[in-house]
Amino acid sequence: MTEDVFDPAKSVVDRTIVVNDAVMIPWADAERSGFRRWVATLRSDGNLVPEAACWRSLDEVVTVDPDTVPDVSPEDLPGRWLFGGIFYAHFGHFLCETLSRLWALDHVGPVDGIIFYPKKKMTWPNRLIRPYQPFFDALGFQDLKIIAPNEAQRIGELVVPEQGFGVGEMAAGRPEFRTFMIKRLGQDIQPNGPEKIYVSRSRLMSKRGTILAEQRLEDLLMEDGYEIFHPQEHAIHEQIARYKAAKVIVSMDASPLHLAGFVVDPTTKVAILNRAPSRNIDDYVRQFKWFRGITPATLDTIERFWSPADKRLVRRETIGLLDYGRVGAFMAERGFVTDASKWHSLSEEEVSQAVAEREERLGTELIEYKR
Repeated sequence: MTEDVFDPAKSVVDRTIVVNDAVMIPWADAERSGFRRWVATLRSDGNLVPEAACWRSLDEVVTVDPDTVPDVSPEDLPGRWLFGGIFYAHFGHFLCETLSRLWALDHVGPVDGIIFYPKKKMTWPNRLIRPYQPFFDALGFQDLKIIAPNEAQRIGELVVPEQGFGVGEMAAGRPEFRTFMIKRLGQDIQPNGPEKIYVSRSRLMSKRGTILAEQRLEDLLMEDGYEIFHPQEHAIHEQIARYKAAKVIVSMDASPLHLAGFVVDPTTKVAILNRAPSRNIDDYVRQFKWFRGITPATLDTIERFWSPADKRLVRRETIGLLDYGRVGAFMAERGFVTDASKWHSLSEEEVSQAVAEREERLGTELIEYKR
């Protein structure tokens, strides 16, 4: 971005530009591999709009200006539209990046809708947006048009705000984004659910990163009165209601915590267990601190982890080994569980059995790595 240090207290209310007759080109003639992609937002004179660059973190840009701007015949889109960046299907990226400019809706006056670049080229672009309509409803935007067209568009008036959220340092958010989310998200949704929940990953697709023997963790927490919560099996309003009701939340570092970080009560106790040989956990700590004034208890015991032999090693998608003995002592000391006496580290025999079970589930050999 335009600064070297992200200041969560710094306003972005004056960092919005308006471009008349802007042209948005969602796809270049050639595609890039990886998470970066070529897009272009142009002024009427053909010059690029640098403010429309999309950032994942302070130093990690997602969109790349094409070497040559494609020769396109844009469709006309009259009216006043908010530039939203990239529309992601992945829940975590949706929360951190797709929503990151919407704070401006409380500051720029009426708009006809929000226009995004689609993350994926789909025959029917609305299929990308439809699953998230309940989320926009929970923000109070039931009647706002939201589009992510595949074709280039010439927009009558394009309002381009700066991003107010992201990952890394940007997970603290800007003041306007924090206010926007706290004020709007789920304001009509009442708390509903148990006081203590564990946010589980055990029923996610097997390629997602997780831990060995998560059932052990779930069993121990259930004995202490926790409900095992699988957020992907619940509608968004139910997820919000659960997080609002919870007085204690235990979770691995995972995307649902971004949603929880928007809506939990400031008195909620939160414990986050690192699940992979990386430090994404810091993003959630920043968010809870700046959005809700909560300092989560955090623990990282990952020393060994496994990855499928037939795939490239991606640290966020590995299978980590928690030291359950240390986890139990940590949780008991901080009041998340009442008794750590049943919390024991897995024996080598139990580790081997858990690895074999995971290999059978994945249908491939797992390779062990040490941190």
